[in-house]
Formats: sequence, structure tokens, C-alpha cells
Amino acid sequence: MNNEKSLSKEQQNGLRDKYSERIKRLILGPGSENINDDVEHEIISENPKIRYVTGILYPEKALQHNDSVDTAEVEQSGDPIEDPIAVDNNFKASSMGFTFYCKADVGKIEAVIKTAKYNKIAKPFINVSDNLFDSLKGLDNVPFLEFKDINHSISLSGEDDNSIKKSRDNLIKYLETNNPKNSQESIMIFLTHIKELFFSHAFFQRDPCTFTVSLDISQDGSNKKTVLYDFDTKRQNCLEVFDKVQTLRTKSFGNVLAVTIVIKNLMPNPLFQSSIQVKKQTGMQFYASEDVKLPDLSKLQKEDAMNVFMYRNNKTFASGHGVSACWDFEKGRVASVYTTYIPTFEITPTDTENKEIDKNILNPANYIGDDHSKQLAYLMKFIEQYEQWIDKTEKSTTNLSDDFRPLAGENIEKCRECVERMLETLNFLKKNDQAFKAFNIANETMLLQRMTDYSQKAQAYKTKDYSDVHFIFRPFQLAFILNSLESVMNPESKNRNNLDLIWVPTGGGKTEAYLFAIATTIAYRRLIHKKNYDGVTVIMRYTLRLLTSQQFERASKMICALEYIRKNRDDLGKTQVSIGLWIGEGTLNKLKDAKNTFNKMCNSDQLDEAIKKNKFQLLVCPWCGEEHSIIPDEKHFKDPYNWGYWPLSVPKPKYNIRCVNKNCPFHEGLPVFVVDQSIYQIRPTLVFGTVDKFAQIPLNEQAQNLFGSDNPEKYGRPDLVVQDELHLISGPLGSIVGLYEAGFDYIFHDRLTGQGCGPKYIASTATIRNAAEQVRGIFDREVQLFPPRGITDSDNFFVRDSKGKHGRKYFGIMGTGKSQMTVEVHMIAAMLQCAVSLGDDKRSEELFWTVACYFNSLRELGKASSLIRDDVRDYLGQLKKRLDISDQNFRNLPDDNAKELTSRITGNEIPNIMKRLSVAHDSDSPHDKHGLEAVDTLLATKMLSVGIDIGRLNTMLVIGQPKLTAEYIQATSRVGRSSLGAVFALYNSTRSRDRSHYETFQAYHQNLYKFVEPSSVTPFSIPAMKKGIPGVIVAMLRNTVERLSGDGSPQNILDKSIASQLQQVKKYLLQRVADSEGKYQLYGKDAKKIIDSCIDNWMRLAQKDVADEKQPEYQQFLYYKYLMSSDQYGGNLLLKSFNDKSHHSESMKVMGSMREVEDVSYVDIKGDVENGI
Repeated sequence: MNNEKSLSKEQQNGLRDKYSERIKRLILGPGSENINDDVEHEIISENPKIRYVTGILYPEKALQHNDSVDTAEVEQSGDPIEDPIAVDNNFKASSMGFTFYCKADVGKIEAVIKTAKYNKIAKPFINVSDNLFDSLKGLDNVPFLEFKDINHSISLSGEDDNSIKKSRDNLIKYLETNNPKNSQESIMIFLTHIKELFFSHAFFQRDPCTFTVSLDISQDGSNKKTVLYDFDTKRQNCLEVFDKVQTLRTKSFGNVLAVTIVIKNLMPNPLFQSSIQVKKQTGMQFYASEDVKLPDLSKLQKEDAMNVFMYRNNKTFASGHGVSACWDFEKGRVASVYTTYIPTFEITPTDTENKEIDKNILNPANYIGDDHSKQLAYLMKFIEQYEQWIDKTEKSTTNLSDDFRPLAGENIEKCRECVERMLETLNFLKKNDQAFKAFNIANETMLLQRMTDYSQKAQAYKTKDYSDVHFIFRPFQLAFILNSLESVMNPESKNRNNLDLIWVPTGGGKTEAYLFAIATTIAYRRLIHKKNYDGVTVIMRYTLRLLTSQQFERASKMICALEYIRKNRDDLGKTQVSIGLWIGEGTLNKLKDAKNTFNKMCNSDQLDEAIKKNKFQLLVCPWCGEEHSIIPDEKHFKDPYNWGYWPLSVPKPKYNIRCVNKNCPFHEGLPVFVVDQSIYQIRPTLVFGTVDKFAQIPLNEQAQNLFGSDNPEKYGRPDLVVQDELHLISGPLGSIVGLYEAGFDYIFHDRLTGQGCGPKYIASTATIRNAAEQVRGIFDREVQLFPPRGITDSDNFFVRDSKGKHGRKYFGIMGTGKSQMTVEVHMIAAMLQCAVSLGDDKRSEELFWTVACYFNSLRELGKASSLIRDDVRDYLGQLKKRLDISDQNFRNLPDDNAKELTSRITGNEIPNIMKRLSVAHDSDSPHDKHGLEAVDTLLATKMLSVGIDIGRLNTMLVIGQPKLTAEYIQATSRVGRSSLGAVFALYNSTRSRDRSHYETFQAYHQNLYKFVEPSSVTPFSIPAMKKGIPGVIVAMLRNTVERLSGDGSPQNILDKSIASQLQQVKKYLLQRVADSEGKYQLYGKDAKKIIDSCIDNWMRLAQKDVADEKQPEYQQFLYYKYLMSSDQYGGNLLLKSFNDKSHHSESMKVMGSMREVEDVSYVDIKGDVENGI
């Protein structure tokens, strides 16, 4: 139950502000303790150097060695930061500052500098309520208390350490002799608190100071001046203020001044919470760095130039040095620039609804009937509205500069091409009744899969009344459908061989767009092919198991809806519409293994133990959604018949899973298959898999069934391939995927027979750069980005920025003089504790209850895991005492409430972890009425950054800047998906890259998508070819040449009848290499040698096998044996895995998974284990 949804956005924003302010007080100050009410002059019971972890300026002569730094955290290489004025970048920095650009006619500007020192005091006076003050003052025999009537504060009496100690001893005796039951509870709580407080070694009081410094910027050069600190009539050197001015000549604005201001601590003790602010003054105007340093667009790469154009309105007005720099706007102009130790930036949320469009146009219920003319009218009106926006946008380009106008013209042209494709789809629907019927069926499928009550589904399907379904298309979803549908259904389309790439921010609804395309493809194939529609129709590929698992549930709902429609019609074929999950370790290979696993589950002592053994992924029926439709309750789990996996226990099962609910239409069996053996036999309509699994195609004869290679006349090739999260197909993995894709493309097009047009390719991403190059490298296709860009990053008609609405807010933190581990402990503890008692009830606490911690490596995560068990708990205990937190409001961490989402998690654990993460703190369930079942901390690495959708995750701590901006966007987008999120980015001060992101925090976050790095794939580079070409060639031949398809047929390569086919494969691969390298000709000669070598090795092994046939112990020549059995096999093997150390030394090495892109190193530990040697 997500009760935070009942809180308005304004309420959520208020709670988020309160939450972040609490955290800021704990880590930066002031306000980290409740001794007195005057926060500006706070009193704390601990040295502020220990209390606070950021915002500290150390004395200039402080020790600069990094004794407390984890040496593993220090960056070993990197470019130095070139500051205009030398800023102290040491671990214990004594200076900080910032640079900005301006024009000032008056020649002087004023800078407001704020800082604070903490002075040791003998005793604090504690503020209390009026009632408590009067009650305590009215007590008898309390001479150990001293009262101040002015501000109703209380302390222990005494002027020196001895007298204060005596008062404390008298207070202890008073507490021992007075029965709390005879006193007011509030009095005894306060006296106990003051007793514990005075056990502290020392108290410190904050002494703030504000300086206004006039700086002369009339001439270039550096200046320096000293400011004094007034305290008790004593004047001390406090700060040294440096300023440097440099005149820059600009093309458009004349001379602009670059002004740098730096402050340095001159005091013997640290200064805290320092800041510099320069406000706009009379005769002064701020300028952005982009105004001063506008790049020459003609010298930039095309996409770089386009990004400069698209993000031209998001400008940078200041950059920090050792601190973050930010700026504020007033009436559209910069009002001030300033430094801050905790910068914040709120992302403007995107609006994918576009309220200008008639809801009837977007309602799929209006596209399920026979009134095609009305449906076409709706669609035509939709296209016309888009055309009108394009015309209006094009007119506005006349106001652009000469440099930008050609770039705007390119984008407008792409928008018009999109309109043309939409109209082509409308014409195709007009002329093709079966295509229109498939379109209608797909719309009804989308409606049914969004309904939850199975009895209502049946009624709605019968009456065609879907008025209770709260689902309409987002404009970009309907537009994508119209943009792509003609090329999806029409094999002769001119856009068939283009890849259509959905590019929408995370959470925008990409999944529904391609699920519709899948439903249409399946329905259309069955409508037009009455006999050979069987076989895999659609392949959907992901990169990570976790992403696949969660999306599989959504796709299963759609498949069940389409199968329900098929069973109630007579024109969609007799075989069921089905889905198969084909991933690595997450699913079982054999039915006998599945049966054994299921038996072990039933023989478990407890249900939780059985669930941990579950490898069958599906936990709830996709159709009826009943709670125990797949997994029984604790009382009935011992009986196999009560499980949805019961079909696996029978001989030759027809299904893998059924719904236990007898009223569900899928009680006999669900069209969902999760065992590889069943998938090969059934050939599911939709195969849902990870890209690495496709390395099995050349190794497993049965895997050919998925491509229809065993019987092309009966089973068609796939018609559609969907690749989700395209940006993850990069680097070494992307290169191997691209190489194998060349082989698959050959198979899908039936190059040997000259038949087949190949499948349509669709991909999606939220973060990508240089998409054209990446798609060409992997798929050898042109790409159409959808939606096409407009002339700003904030509006493309289908997706717009929601001006004035609250979005995800980012906060930046970098430790000063503290190790990264220390800052982590303080931050995690603060984020956990500050979520308690945010509002009046648990709805408010639930908003930020579960803290997601995102790490860049398993090593860093491992450290944090032990921190949460030990140091964070200890620090929470300190907060409890310091803030006088009651037991009811204290954040106690149960042992089993930290969960992990990393590559170390096995596939069968993922669904259970996802289910656990969905448990809300405010749930009415008896198991979590105290908040103990809601997860406290989620520790995650890159696995979390793709496709995870858990609505209740709203706060995250990112430890260290991820290597790629795309990863940072994807990871932080996992929080605040349905509510307002808060992301805290914790930067490592010893890493120059982290420091740079911190110092330019606002500039970076207002342009996140601009800074996405380009992806790189080199499928035909020498390392990739050597690693993958044997598997690719074998896959191509086994799937297109019948005599080479069987597991025992590699010797047939010697047949002369195959020679021409072998040459065709070679010719095709070399042409693919030539297409990839273009004019550069980087790989051609080496590629030819590697391909020739692979074919020669195959021939040689085949000839050797012919000779070996005469041996009495001869065993058949096979393509491959899996690692467990290869050493025992005496016959020849054409292929073996890279980590196969068996006697098959002449076999060519092949990957069992596309993730095997790095060599494996083995460590052999020798010694006497028993004696500890």
C-alpha cells in the first residue's frame, strides 16, 4: 500500500524540505542538537570538528597529511584542476572560492561573506517550554539548577568545573531518591537528559559573523585583503580575501570580466559553514560561461553541435573551487551567485500527457470496434495537431542566430519525416483490413492487461465496455505506434530495415509503446498466415537479469490478455499465444531439474525457505492476480497441488505453470514457460531473454528452434526484435553483441534461399549519445530517433517540461577533512533517522523510509554492508542521546532489513527481494505494523540502474560519481517515480572527477542529458573477432544449412555441396566488416585472416575426424560439450568454452555467454589449511 500517494505534491514537497533540512543540520550545521532554541548561536556537546563532516575551513597551518584517508579511495591518476587562484585542494582545506562572469560599470562590487567559529563554554543553558520551566522552578530542594527567566532556559548551577560537577552529583542523588512515579514524567525525562548531557567533556557555542567586502574590479590582476573577527572586544585576523579579475573579449557582449573570489582561514581554529555571495548591484550584470566561450559549431562533431543548440538556454553562471557554486534567478535574470557546501537542484519533471489533445483520441477503447472511419478521423486529427505544432515551431526559428538556424532546420525536417510515416500507417490501415483488425486487437489487449479483476475482464470483453479502465495512451505512445506500425506489419516497407528508437526519459512509458507493437505483430501474423504462423514471432532482449525479471511480469499480462482474446475468437489460430523466459542462471535448463527443484521446495520446513529455492520467476497469476494463485500460504505449501508449479511434477508436462484459482480461465495452465527445455519444444510466441543467452545458438541444436531453423516451411522466422535499454549494449559487451548480430541478421534474412525480409527492429533508451553510430555498429541499420527533437530540450510536442511543478531534487555533499567512510556513516544514519516523525502519521515517514544506497563497485558496497551492521547503528545511538529521541521515534535497525541488489544475487532471489521492497512502512499487515518488515536500506550497484520500478523508493544516496552520466541518470531515476524523490550525491574529496562534479553541481544537473557520453562498439575489431567469430560462423551455418544443423554434423563441412554456402557466409561477413569500417578500412585484412583461419580449423578438425573413424574407440564428432562433460568425452569437439581445460586442445574456443568478454584469471592458494599456513 503506497499511502504517500494520498499526500499532495505540495505536502510531499514540504516533507522533503523538512527531511533535507534535518539532514543538513546534522552534517553541516548549525542545528544538530536541541540544547538551545537559537540555532544561529547553537550549543553542542561535542567538538564541531568531530560533529560536522562538511563545510569546514581548517587553519592554514593545519596538518595536511591524509592520515585518515583510505588510500584505496585516492585517485591514482587524473588531470589537475587549473584554478585561476591557487585554492587549497588538500584533504584539510583552508580556502575556498568561486569564479563568475560579469560587467560592472561602477568598477566595484560587494561580496557578502559569512562564517562561524565555535567557542568552548563551561556550561549550556537548555531551552524548555513555559510549562516545564514553571514546573521545574516550583520544585523544592533543587539548588543544583540555575534558571534564566528571559528565555526560559535551565542549566546546572556553578561557575567552574568543580562547582558544576558538584551540582551534577546532587542531581544524581535527587534522581535516585525521588520516585519518578511521584513526579511529572516530563520533569524526570528532562532531569535525566541534563544529567547525561553534563557527562560530556565539553560544550561549544557557535559564534557567527557576516562581512560585507568591497572589491575593486576596475583593473585586471589580483588583490588581497584581510578581514577581522570581532569577539568580546578582541580583534583577530579571521579571513584573507583574494580576488582576481581578467578581462575577456567576447563576440556578442564586448568586454566581460572573469572574477574569482577566494577566502582563506587565518584563525588558529577551524571555521564552519562559510559562504560567499555576490548579489546583482546597480550597473552590474552577470554573464554565463557559454556567453563568454561560445564554441565554433563548425568545428564540433554534429551531435556535439546539436547539443549546444538544444541546451542553449541552460547556462552556467558560476563554478566553485573547493566548494559548490550556484545562482538564483529573479524575473528571468540572475539575481545572485554564491557558494554552498550542500548545493541543491530540482529537476523539472516531464509532462507526457499534453492536455491540448482530445482524450478520445488517446483512449484505446475507441479503437476496438468496426467503425474504422471514425477511428481514422481521430488518428488524422492527432497527426494534424502535431503538424500544426511543427509549423508553429518552424516559424519561431527565424529568431535564431545564423549558427543555430541550420540545426533547427534539421530537426524540423525529421519531425516532418515522422508525420509522413504516421500517414503511411494510416494509408496501410485503410487498404489492409487484416492490419486494421490487428490494430483493433492490440488496443483491446492493452485494455485487458491493465485491468486487475478477472471477472470484470470477462464482462468487459463480452460487452466491449471498457469505461472503467483507467488507461489512455500518452501522446508519444500513440505517435510511436503510428510512426512504426506500417514498417512492423509491412515487410516491403521502405522503413523495414531502419531501427526505430524510442528515446523518452526514464519512467515515461516506453514499455507500453513496444508492448503494443508486440501485440500487433503477433495478431497480424496469425491473421494473414493461416498455416505457418507458429514459432517465435517476437524476440525481446534485455541486458540484465533483474530488468528481465520485472519486465517479464508486465509482458506476461499482455500475453495472457492476447491469449484470452485468441481463445474467444476463431481467426487467431489454434495454438496458444505464449511467452518464454530465456535467461541465464535465472531459469532451469531441463524439466527434470525443474521437477527436482519443485520437490525440494515442497519438502522445505517453512514457506520462506521454499520461496528462497524458487527458480520459476512468476509469483502471481498475470491474469487474475489473486494473492495465492501461484504460491500457497504457510498452511498449505507442503502439498504440491497447491502450488502453481504443480504441472512440473507430472510426466511430460504440457505447461510449466498454472493458476491455482479454479475460477481463473488459466487454471489448467498459463501460457508462460520458464524452463529452457519447454521453451525449445513450445517455441513461445514471445521469447523474453537476455542478450548473453543468445550465445547458445551455435552450441545447442534445440536453440535453433527459436529461429525456426529446424523447419522453415512450418515455422516462420521472428518478425520483430525489441532491444530494451540500448545504451547498455556498449563497450566489450556491445562489440560481441554486434558481432553475433551479424550472424543473426544473416539467418533471419534467409540469405541462402533468398527468401525473407528480416524482422523489424525496435529499441528503447532513456539515455543515449551518438545513437546513429551505435546502431550502425551493432545492427548495421539506420536509426530513427523518436520522438524527433524540437528546437529546445524542453518541448518536442509529445514530451514537455512541466514548468512550475515539483520534481526530483538532488543534493550534493563532499566531506572536508573526513574520510569517505566517515561521511558515509553520518549520511546513512542521518537519512534513516530523519525520516522518522516527519509528519503526523506513518504516511509521512513512509515517504523516505527506505534508503537506497548506490555504489560504483561491489568492493565499496561490501564496506558499506559492514558499516550498516556496526558503525551506522552506533552513530544512530549517538543521535538518540544527542537529540533526546524517544524509543518510539528512534530508528532501530533490525538485522534482516538491509537488502542487496547486485550481480551477486541469484536469479531466484530477485522476485522475492522485489516483493520485499514493495512492503510499505505504513502497511496494515501485522507483519510490518511496527515498520520492521519495510526494508531500511537497499544496497545496490549497476543492476538497480536499469528498468527497476518500485514506486515507494523515494530517497537515494549515491556514493561517488558513477563513471557514466547515463548510469547516474538511470540510477537516480529509480527514486521519486510516483512521489517526490530526494537524491543525495556523496562525492569523494580525494578524487578529482568527483570534486569537479561537486564544484559544478548546478551546471551539471541542469544539463544532465547533454553530458551523456557517447557509446562505443567495435564488433569487427581484432579482439572481438578472435573471441566471437567461431561461434558466429557456426551459428550461421547450423541455422541455414540443414546438413550442418545436428549436434553430430560438423564433419559434413567437408561436403562439396556446402562449399558455395560456406563462401556465401564468408562473403557476407566481409561485406558486413566493410559496411562497419566505411572509408577507414581498419579491420578488413585482419578480419579476412581470422575468418579464413576459423574455416580452415573447422576443415582440419573434420579431416582429422575422418581419419579417427577407423579407431575402435571412435566417438562421434560434435560441435560442443558443456564444461561438466567435455573432459569425459573421447571424441573430437569443434568448439569448447574459454575456461575449458580438458584434453580438447585443438578445439576452437567459444563463449557460452556474451558476457565472457574478459579473460578469466585463476588464483591457486597453496598451504596447510589445517595449521593456518
